[in-house]
Amino acid sequence: MTTAEIDARCPGNYMTIELDSGQVTELITGFGQITVKAEHVADQAVEAAKRDTLRKVPVGEHLADQLLLPLALAGEGGFRTLPLSRHSTTNMEIIQTFLDTWFTTTQHGRLDWEVTVG
Repeated sequence: MTTAEIDARCPGNYMTIELDSGQVTELITGFGQITVKAEHVADQAVEAAKRDTLRKVPVGEHLADQLLLPLALAGEGGFRTLPLSRHSTTNMEIIQTFLDTWFTTTQHGRLDWEVTVG
């Protein structure tokens, strides 16, 4: 783990955790606010990292929405992820509005969804 302290004028602090699981690397970030203690920011980031390491799918909730546009531009592909966030489903609707492509989502388990483009 790398730690750095920077003297900066900003309203809070942040913490980033990198999870490398072979073929996928995800960053989990906790953002602070003026009234939030640094320890609370760290605790939230660590809890999110714990949830991500317990999942049985390779793509986390926040990475899923970032993969949608590259897959749509490629015209094919897919990934397994957690249940889709509202951000991901909105992102799919917007992409389908502008590109001649569509997404298919298939539930394989409570915490296991497959997203494909074709």
